[in-house]
Amino acid sequence: MHIERHPEWARQFIKYHVGEPGITDDKILLLTMIITEGYVDRTSVGFTNVQHSLHKEFEKLFADVYGSVRVGKTGILSRVSSTEIAKDIASLMSEKSFNQQILEYLLSSKEVAVKALRIIADTEGSMIVSIKKAPRNYTVESRVVLASTNRGFRSQISALLASLGINSKWNADGVIVYGKADIGKFIQSVGFSPGVRVVRKKAGVSSWYGKEKYLLSKLSLRIFAEQERAKGSGMRGCFAGCRTREDTMGMLTSWYEEISGGER
Repeated sequence: MHIERHPEWARQFIKYHVGEPGITDDKILLLTMIITEGYVDRTSVGFTNVQHSLHKEFEKLFADVYGSVRVGKTGILSRVSSTEIAKDIASLMSEKSFNQQILEYLLSSKEVAVKALRIIADTEGSMIVSIKKAPRNYTVESRVVLASTNRGFRSQISALLASLGINSKWNADGVIVYGKADIGKFIQSVGFSPGVRVVRKKAGVSSWYGKEKYLLSKLSLRIFAEQERAKGSGMRGCFAGCRTREDTMGMLTSWYEEISGGER
């Protein structure tokens, strides 16, 4: 009876108060981290990743959105225990994707869309620089992959890229940006954050494991430029003399090290 007459009395036992419901740019970016590599349940919100810099970004966004909140960390999991915050975050999601209000906001704001896509690139994105066999030599192909097994979220990622003039395709594994022009546009307008590294291997193998995604994107631009320069000189391409995979990898590694030294 007392609570019915004084509903504000019960709020003294709530750990964190979320304020008025609504969306802000920082809340959308926090939501993006949770959708890509996090979770929300009835009582908590969490983020799982092996990279310290991304956990620091998660903590910063939480503080920007909800003020002084204790973010607990155990291994690769950062977690906030709060029924009120969990409820607020869940209200902005639709089956692990943006709700319609958030999506429309992102599509109307290029600046926030770029920041959200950068988070997707840092958490679930890859800058693929792979060696392939050509008829007379070995060569290299590049593509950007934004991984997601969520069909609805893949569609939203493609829509956000399209709003920036970047063409993409998607399959069961994620959204893929092909072609020199679109890859270049992605790198220049969205890109990857410096310091975020390749942490996954395919079948236990990765030529670029531990390397920076940001520097790999710079390497892709270097490859495009070198190919244009070689073809402009009448050659078949800058990898025309690469007869083995090792030759090609040696050239790429040398360029990566040059780029890495220039970025310091």
